[in-house]
Amino acid sequence: MNPKLIGSNIIDCIPQTGECPNKCGQELGEDCFYNGRRFYRTLDEPLFPSWEEAEGKIVRINSGHDSNINREYVISSTEKYKHKFFNTSMPNFNFPAPVVFTCNGRSLLLEKPADNLMFVRVRTSMWNLEDVDKAIDWYLKTHKIPVVLTFMRYYKESSIKPEFRNYYLEKKHILNTYFCLNTEGHLKVMERYKGTGVRMCGTPVSSVCVDCRNCELLYWECLSRK
Repeated sequence: MNPKLIGSNIIDCIPQTGECPNKCGQELGEDCFYNGRRFYRTLDEPLFPSWEEAEGKIVRINSGHDSNINREYVISSTEKYKHKFFNTSMPNFNFPAPVVFTCNGRSLLLEKPADNLMFVRVRTSMWNLEDVDKAIDWYLKTHKIPVVLTFMRYYKESSIKPEFRNYYLEKKHILNTYFCLNTEGHLKVMERYKGTGVRMCGTPVSSVCVDCRNCELLYWECLSRK
């Protein structure tokens, strides 16, 4: 089981095998976490939770890889799960369940957000806040789609712009060691969006899902507005 999910009501499912061809992490100057062999499990076998394991939980499809890669297979192979949501960085939301869209993987702003968008995930660093501003203005303020900031972690200090390195510290995150945004950086960014309703993945002091619950809450909220 993904150690990040322990204690939460979320369980992972990854139908594909091998590396993801999207290589989204390169946009913010870092190797892909999933392709970089720092994922918690092998990429050589698909991951399908059993019916018993998924009972009473929400199945998170493609926390690694992308649900639009072999999309028809991803949909058909996960049909048995009652409660689920799909993850993608590609602007195709033709899925039979809610979708989490990582908007700065391929397309920052979509002309017309889909009704089944559970939330828009924005990968955030200390130096891309102008793009974050645009995403928040468009998705949250204009279209009322929830926005969740995911703060980037860097494997190499050289990936961090020199003028912002004082906001990052090297520490272990779940299983791997990264340069992670410190508490001061988290609070500085979230203060920028105070009063907007913007959420962050995790908290300034915890990255585990049981301390966050955004995915669980926003899944049910999405179903209620569909």
